[in-house]
Amino acid sequence: MPHDPTSSPPRPSTAQPAPPAGPVPPGQQALTGPQGEALERFARLKVGAAFLEQGMGKSRVAVELANSRAHRLDSVLWVAPYSVLATVEEEVAKWGCRVPVRFLGYQTLSQSDRTYLDVLAWARRRRLMIVADESTFIKNAHSKRHRRLTEIRSSADYALVLTGTPLTRDLWDLKRQLDWLSPKILATDDRAFRYRYFTMHQRIQRDGGERVWFETYTPNVAHLKSLMEPYIYEARLDVGVPENAREHEHDVGAPTRTAYESERDDFLDAWAAWGQDHALFRMLGNLKRIAATDPDKCRSVAEQVAGRHTIVFCQYRHEQQQIAHHLDDHLLVNGSTPAAEREQIYARFRTEGIPLLLTYGTGSYGLNLQHVNSCHFASMPFNYELIQQARSRIRRMGQTRPLTYTTHVSDLGIDVLVAQNLRRKDWLARLVRHEIDPTGTL
Repeated sequence: MPHDPTSSPPRPSTAQPAPPAGPVPPGQQALTGPQGEALERFARLKVGAAFLEQGMGKSRVAVELANSRAHRLDSVLWVAPYSVLATVEEEVAKWGCRVPVRFLGYQTLSQSDRTYLDVLAWARRRRLMIVADESTFIKNAHSKRHRRLTEIRSSADYALVLTGTPLTRDLWDLKRQLDWLSPKILATDDRAFRYRYFTMHQRIQRDGGERVWFETYTPNVAHLKSLMEPYIYEARLDVGVPENAREHEHDVGAPTRTAYESERDDFLDAWAAWGQDHALFRMLGNLKRIAATDPDKCRSVAEQVAGRHTIVFCQYRHEQQQIAHHLDDHLLVNGSTPAAEREQIYARFRTEGIPLLLTYGTGSYGLNLQHVNSCHFASMPFNYELIQQARSRIRRMGQTRPLTYTTHVSDLGIDVLVAQNLRRKDWLARLVRHEIDPTGTL
């Protein structure tokens, strides 16, 4: 059926009698302020976007919304990153969803034709609510997962997106998520969106070619906000404890500096001759890897975290292994660690006061590690969302101790570039947030 963000009948009252004395079952616990406000916002809508930071209970919002529509639903399809599906299932069971829920990983959706066709046929036979958890996974409109989930979405009566980082690159992230909910929200094609919310820049290169790029046009962000506002609810987590950010610079060794300068010079020669963008991206990736995996830096990071009950996020497995090599006691999880073994390691980490080394791909999503109050970023990715997600492993409701985030950088220029890139993305995210909530009350 066609997308329709128009109203649906009012949600039945959720008032509950006074709970009995003693521990309150999870499903009977009072909603937090932001959870209640989000439910009120979405009660009369068929689509909505809950932009709640990690640790604020996004899953419960979706469960309560489904429960309020139980008489009009046959099923809920809950799509999430495969790495956190088990955690999501536990959350949904804890809050007591009264509608049958089918869980699906984004990766499975894109990789398995059989699963996609089965889910599509299943969705077309049901009155369905679809939940896109960590919805930035569908921000690429040309990806198979976006196209397939959009086709499934066309059969759903209700749709909800959940994420704590709705904007990780630029305003296109917001458009893709809102268009997935319903194209009627923005009612703008890609060409009009580009020229309304971005400024075009042009530069003639030395070889006579022309380079064209677009940057956010700040004055029109308020207009975009006016279109989005009825369908979104955004809130930031106030953990109630001080948060401190530190940076530690490490000197790299002579072999690394030589490799770094050689890679840079090779690129400059190629750029002067051909000026191809893919050469730039390859060079940036190589420079980041060279800087992150420097043996001297990795040894220095290990000295900083040795004997501490802390988390260390790494971008590369070789970097992770080098840091581990210099630690007498540590725990380590990456993509090759079997799921059952991971759970054992996380359980050990709760009681053993030693560092836990994680890669961003396996440790950024879904983990609740609030029993520690510090984390280290051994290297920084260009991806703003990964950093925010990684911080949220310890920045959660119930945290009682001051939080410390330590960023480790080399004395090479690539780390300065990465930091500048992340600051720009943080500025844009704050700008959009200010337009949605100018008084800062959320």
